[in-house]
Amino acid sequence: MKVSKFLVSSLFFAALTIGFVSCKDNKDENPDDPFGGGGNNTDQTDDTTSSAKGTGTEADPYNVQYLLDLKTNGELADKGAGTEKAWVEGYIVGSYVFDNDPKFVIGADPTVKDNVLIADDANSTDTYAVSALKLGNYSTVVSLLNVPANLKKKIKVYGVVEKYCGVSGVVNLEQVFIDGTEVELPGVTDVEVNDNMKPSEAHAAAAQLQAGAVSSNMAGVIGYVSKIKEAYNSQYNNITIYMSDNQDTQETFYVFRMAGGETLQVGDKIKVTGNLTNYKGTSPQMNQGATYVLLEAVGGGEGGSGSEGEGEGEGEGSGSEGGEVAAGTVVIDYTSVTEINTTVSGVTIECASNTGNATAYNTNSQELRLYRYNSMTISAAKNIEKIVITFSATDRMGYEISANTGTYISDSSTLKGTWTGSANSVTITNNGDADHNVQARIKKIEVTIAE
Repeated sequence: MKVSKFLVSSLFFAALTIGFVSCKDNKDENPDDPFGGGGNNTDQTDDTTSSAKGTGTEADPYNVQYLLDLKTNGELADKGAGTEKAWVEGYIVGSYVFDNDPKFVIGADPTVKDNVLIADDANSTDTYAVSALKLGNYSTVVSLLNVPANLKKKIKVYGVVEKYCGVSGVVNLEQVFIDGTEVELPGVTDVEVNDNMKPSEAHAAAAQLQAGAVSSNMAGVIGYVSKIKEAYNSQYNNITIYMSDNQDTQETFYVFRMAGGETLQVGDKIKVTGNLTNYKGTSPQMNQGATYVLLEAVGGGEGGSGSEGEGEGEGEGSGSEGGEVAAGTVVIDYTSVTEINTTVSGVTIECASNTGNATAYNTNSQELRLYRYNSMTISAAKNIEKIVITFSATDRMGYEISANTGTYISDSSTLKGTWTGSANSVTITNNGDADHNVQARIKKIEVTIAE
């Protein structure tokens, strides 16, 4: 009997020992651990542990442990898939370093500007007890690279809760408080623009904006292509360039992923139309999706640039005040143009519902939708010789689309419909009916103006 009790006791303690060793080994081999094993957990004590707290409101924010539990329980959205917004609070304890050897760094790091790590204890060194904040527009005023004094300060943020840096995190921050004081972004929320700005003027205006702010009105910027930063991308139909006031190589104004540009060259004189922004508060630029008109190709002679309609070359002026449009291709890209009825660089689009549902712009898919019976009229002061419409899918190219003049051909293999002819006004109609309820979902319209 004594032997039996001894054996049972021995087996019990052996099982406990194996259990503790297994927990430790599993933790050291955590595949989500950027360290590749263990982190700094050897000094962890019960004094630094915390329990999940908060309801996610401004008055009662989630703590870090709450986010950790969400990830542990499989309730946290994947990176880029989060939709739920909440208030979260903790202490800034370090940063996540993105390099060839990504890792968590406890303490201030002189190289990281895009994120901070937070914990429920300001003195915590446990890398398993942190969440990550993607600073975005707040990087210049919160990161430990720019403000090392923020280390160990209490931070409360409002943003989207999801996985970030391999752990729980908060992204797309909308409000930030440090030690109870709201962090204000430097700059203004909007600037005045006009339709005849120099690249240097556009750069100066954009530089006044807060990080991430976008001008409410579109600017027209006239200047020269001084450098092609990113070559034309045929898949996305865009190009990234620098512009200068004069025909030189000065990188005066940055135009990010402008629509079109396949034939652009350094030295071309162009007019770019789009919204100004200040990316992360450090890069004044033209917002993605701007459109352009070629005023004068390098070598001279094609079109003019006068904002009052007085050309500088052999061509006529493109002045918007005079209602004229320069020869070339105008791109209406619905990733940036959100109005149903709009005018871009002298080309006007007006939609009519006729007897169908009202024509709509879908903000999620960023496309113009012509329902059955809907039509759109594309017009300009000069003759239009070609219109190319890009659709979102083969079954969303409308039904037997027709034009009131010229010839329209649909090609489902390229998702494009092409009109050719000669007219200063073209009406294109989706002839769907009760038996053929096929929408025309339009991503982009390219209008070529005759010489």
